[in-house]
Amino acid sequence: MPITQRTSQTTTVIHIDDVFTHRNRKDFSSAVKTFKESSRKHLIVDLHDTTYVDSAAVGLLALTSQQLIADERMLSLVGPQGTVKTILELANLDRMIPVFPTEEAAASRAA
Repeated sequence: MPITQRTSQTTTVIHIDDVFTHRNRKDFSSAVKTFKESSRKHLIVDLHDTTYVDSAAVGLLALTSQQLIADERMLSLVGPQGTVKTILELANLDRMIPVFPTEEAAASRAA
């Protein structure tokens, strides 16, 4: 499965392997729903191994960010590279959601 998640006491990390598109949006939404049902405060989306995102994924990330802000929670992106980084920058998503080079850097934001 291209979308996996793991949790710690305060953080959930969603790792997206390969592509993040309209096809796997339901898997992502399910992982976000699980996070929302928890008491964790910080959702980190690891994009190190993501090779492509489409407009549906960009929209879903923006919507998730707005929902979490309303719930006084945080969303961070980690490690977008190449085409993925370019797409996120063109969509100005990097201005809406903090982007970090590593999970550790993102996690320290919540500390």
